[in-house]
Amino acid sequence: MKNMSKIFNCEVESDCRPWRAPALDVSEEEVFDYKLTEPEKLTHRSQQQKIRQQAYEKSYAKGYMEGLEKGQREIREQVAYLNTLLATLAMPLPDMDEQLVDEMVQLCMAVVKQMVRRELKASPGEIVAVVKEALTALPSDTVDVTLELHPDDAELIRKALMEPGRDTNWRMVEDPVLTRGGCRVKTSASRIDATVENRLNAVIANIMGGERDHD
Repeated sequence: MKNMSKIFNCEVESDCRPWRAPALDVSEEEVFDYKLTEPEKLTHRSQQQKIRQQAYEKSYAKGYMEGLEKGQREIREQVAYLNTLLATLAMPLPDMDEQLVDEMVQLCMAVVKQMVRRELKASPGEIVAVVKEALTALPSDTVDVTLELHPDDAELIRKALMEPGRDTNWRMVEDPVLTRGGCRVKTSASRIDATVENRLNAVIANIMGGERDHD
């Protein structure tokens, strides 16, 4: 082998240096311990923000479409409901009016009954006036009269209208089924229904412009 000095032919010995292979024992920490410069950091952050923005826009677009489809579906359902309602309103008015009137009567009956019951509970003596009015409606020569009352009302009538030692042309029959505040008067030739329910029916029928037989 030729002498290396002849190959390179160095004129000055001090200008030549032996070449050494790089060290191969660099640790893993040193390999990854790479610090970005400030411009590189800015570029890196910009790329991350761009990725996040793209992900957000994609997610937003997906959510928007799902919400839009849901909203359109709900609108279609509402439109269908309104169409059904309009079709119902287009029904013949006489049929609808009759149904509404019946419902109104039932509601009025329920409300008034509660009011009457509270009033009679607060003023139980009102039954005396009801009985007097019913008996007065009979012919003066009527005999064998039966007066049907609630047991609690019957006690009040005994105290108010049946004087000791005085004969009357009527007798009382207690009926716990009757609503307090009303009565029925029966004779061999006639019958007077002065129950709370019947009086209410008469009042409501008068208001509604027709006769109704509701409980």
